[in-house]
Amino acid sequence: MKIKVFFLLLLSLLCITSATGQKKNKKIVVTGMVTDVLQKPLVGAMVLIDGGSTNRTTNNNGIFKLKVPPDADSITIVTFTNGISTVAIKGRTNINFILAGLPLSQQNAKNMQSDNKQVNIGYGNVDQKNLVTSVSTVDGKNHKYAAYKDIYEILRGIAGVEVHGNSVQIRGQSSFMGSTEPLFIIDGVTVQSIDGISPTLVESISVLKGSSASIYGSRGANGVILISLIKGY
Repeated sequence: MKIKVFFLLLLSLLCITSATGQKKNKKIVVTGMVTDVLQKPLVGAMVLIDGGSTNRTTNNNGIFKLKVPPDADSITIVTFTNGISTVAIKGRTNINFILAGLPLSQQNAKNMQSDNKQVNIGYGNVDQKNLVTSVSTVDGKNHKYAAYKDIYEILRGIAGVEVHGNSVQIRGQSSFMGSTEPLFIIDGVTVQSIDGISPTLVESISVLKGSSASIYGSRGANGVILISLIKGY
C-alpha cells in the first residue's frame, strides 16, 4: 500500500513539473501599434525579436501581433522611412511604438531640397537623419583605397574604430561576453573574419553602434561592421 501511495505521489510530482515546464516555455503573444509622431499608422514595418527576423510586418492599421519566447529581451521595429526603434519587453503583452522620423510625404518633399544620405543597416537602407545614433560610412569606391594593402587600413580611417593588427574594436561598445570584436556582416552574411578581403573589392562599409546596432540583439553588443562588396565578386 505504501509503495502504491509513493508511486502516486511521484506521478503527481512529475505531472506538476511537466506542466510547470510547459508553462515556463510557453510563448507570449505580444501586440502593438506602430505610428509616426502625427499618430499615423506605419504600414509594412518589419518586426524583429532580439535582432532576429520574424517575417512579421505591421498591417494596414500599423498593428502587429506575434508570439515571443518567454526569454526574449526586446522588440525592434525597422522602417525605411521613419528609422528604427527598440523597446525592452519586460513581460509586457502590449507595446506601442512612435517613430520620430518624418512621414513619407513630408520626407520626400524635404529630400527634393537636400541630399539626404542613406545608410545600410543590414535590413535595408535607412535615411541617416532618422537614426538615433550616428553611423559611420565609407565609400569603398574612393580611388585612394586602391593603394591600401588590406581592409584593415580602411577601417583605421573610420572615426571611432580602433584597429590593432587584425583586431578591431568600436570605441564605446562593450559586452559581458569577453570578446570585444564587433559583428562582421558581408553582403548580409555573418562572418568570423574579414582577413583576405581586398580593398579594391569593397563598395561600402557601415559601422553601427548603440541603438543602430541593437537590431542585432546581443550579437551587436560590440557594434556591427557591415561590408558591401562590388557586385560580381
